Amino acid sequence: MQRNEVEDVTYIEVHEIKKYGSHYSEKKFWKKVASVTKKVGATVLRPVFQLYYMLQSDSVSLKHKAYILGALGYFILPFDLIPESVLPLIGFADDIAVMSFVINLVKDSLTPEIKNKAEEKLSELLHTTTI
Repeated sequence: MQRNEVEDVTYIEVHEIKKYGSHYSEKKFWKKVASVTKKVGATVLRPVFQLYYMLQSDSVSLKHKAYILGALGYFILPFDLIPESVLPLIGFADDIAVMSFVINLVKDSLTPEIKNKAEEKLSELLHTTTI
């Protein structure tokens, strides 16, 4: 069954994602981005930036922003199910899964403008950073 609405998601899934929102801050976000750009590149950072720019948008609902905060908070956390320090690319699999899950939930808020901002930031970082 494909879910198209936030309301279709179970309480447990919502609670699990939203609880990480308290870990989000702008400073921590950019610190994490700076520390992982060389390791992961576009695969991990594209959905991260899409969510980041959705969070900045006035047209995104507070309900969607709660999910986005949870996903970005999870990305920032220094611990994961699979540690990035042990298996750099595989260690981000759980981050990618969370980002993808949340993007699917809030996809109605993902505008072409937000996608473009994310691509511009991604391009800027990858071209100024040696991978």
